[in-house]
Amino acid sequence: MKNINNSSAVYSSSAVYSSSDVDSSRSVYSSRYVDSSRYVDSSCYVYSSSDVDSSRSVIFCYDIKCKEYYAFNKQVTKDRFYEIKNLWNNLKGDFKLELENNEWADEWKKLPNSVWQKLAKLPEWDINVVEEITGFKPNIEISKEMTVAEISEKLGYEVKVIK
Repeated sequence: MKNINNSSAVYSSSAVYSSSDVDSSRSVYSSRYVDSSRYVDSSCYVYSSSDVDSSRSVIFCYDIKCKEYYAFNKQVTKDRFYEIKNLWNNLKGDFKLELENNEWADEWKKLPNSVWQKLAKLPEWDINVVEEITGFKPNIEISKEMTVAEISEKLGYEVKVIK
């Protein structure tokens, strides 16, 4: 830990100022309850996020300001936020970013691929947001079931299935 000023309960983190309960994070200012995040300012209950300002109860969010109850940069209900947070806590287990002498992306790459696969099944999942947060794109295969009508709507023209 380095550059810890006017803060308490700070673990495996650096550049933490006037904050409390910060774990495995970097560049945290005037915030509390921050875990596995970086560039967090005036926020609380921030998990696995980056570039969060004046926000509360966000998980896997990037470049947001003045938000509450967000997951993967999408607004969710309070109950849904806690469902995702609990799932994340169960999936990651004891996983911690060891940032003392290690690079951000290298630490995230240590998370098992099976965890990324399970997170990718969440309807809120956004691979681009995850890549912005972690610094790498998890190697996962995403499949989604869709009706022919849904495919037609996405493509903007009618699709017919030929047997």
